[in-house]
Amino acid sequence: MTTAQDTAPIDPGRRELLLGGTLLVTAAAAGVVRFRSVDVQSTARPALGQMIPNRVGDWVRQPFADILIPVGETGEDKTYDDLFTGYYADVGGAGIMLLIAYGSAQVGDTELHRPEVCYPAAGFRLKRWPDVTLDFAGKQVRAAVTTASAPERIEQMLYWSRLGHDFPTTSLAQRWSILRQMLRGAVPDGVLVRMSTINGDREEGLAILEQFAGDLMMSAPPALRTMLVGTA
Repeated sequence: MTTAQDTAPIDPGRRELLLGGTLLVTAAAAGVVRFRSVDVQSTARPALGQMIPNRVGDWVRQPFADILIPVGETGEDKTYDDLFTGYYADVGGAGIMLLIAYGSAQVGDTELHRPEVCYPAAGFRLKRWPDVTLDFAGKQVRAAVTTASAPERIEQMLYWSRLGHDFPTTSLAQRWSILRQMLRGAVPDGVLVRMSTINGDREEGLAILEQFAGDLMMSAPPALRTMLVGTA
């Protein structure tokens, strides 16, 4: 049975990654690997801010500045092609912090920066819970569930990453997914979808986040849905 555990930034498994990287470089040098982009999200697309609705179910977007941004995204050396942050609140006072980060080529330093890295760097302690499977009208997505605790703030967090057609839920699985796809000659695009709510009750917070995730998919235009969860 899976149990919760406190986590620090996850070790990516350097030996395995170095071995895989060596194999990849060797294959590319020999002409075995011919890279191509994974055709999941077309480059001819509107900006995230133009696609994401201001109203998601019962939630309405409100001004809010206290959303944690991935490391490296506040300066000039940004690793994502597009980044959206927004705060949504309903009449009952439940607030949702939403972050969506998209990169057209997931390789090397352009890989998605997961919450396992940026939250501890900001002083939060993470407790990982069993993953959940979200069902978006028949499209199933594996998502991670985490509680992030700081002295004056507790966030319940739900997030997933899409790399091409894969949905890895750990940093190591994410890197292996990139490696496997590159060994097949594909450079995957990637998106990180992170939503959180300030709530000390894990079960209540998770229920709110799952409802918001479903409403977001229902409200999303086709191009945004494809970006977030890929094709059916």
